[in-house]
Amino acid sequence: MPKLVPSQKFLKDIEKFQSNASMRKKIAKTLTYLENNPFHPGLHLERIVNDPTAWSVRVDRKFRISFDPEDFFPSGNPDWTTSVLLLRFLDHDDLYKFPR
Repeated sequence: MPKLVPSQKFLKDIEKFQSNASMRKKIAKTLTYLENNPFHPGLHLERIVNDPTAWSVRVDRKFRISFDPEDFFPSGNPDWTTSVLLLRFLDHDDLYKFPR
């Protein structure tokens, strides 16, 4: 189970939703799933193609969270037992253009 470490950009992104209780609940649920089981089917975990190490998970139909695993195995797969740096929380299209 990875430890989640938020970046400053991630914190700034989610701050915009401080007064939106519904979105805060969705974000918390997604982060709980990511921390407990990165392979949970509800996360829709996928690699970000235009970034060599970034991945993303779905929060809802519009928003995703990008993150960067701290360690990788020699095969190139992430080591899900180490820390994960939370990069951004953006809508789908923006996140895939600017994952960091």
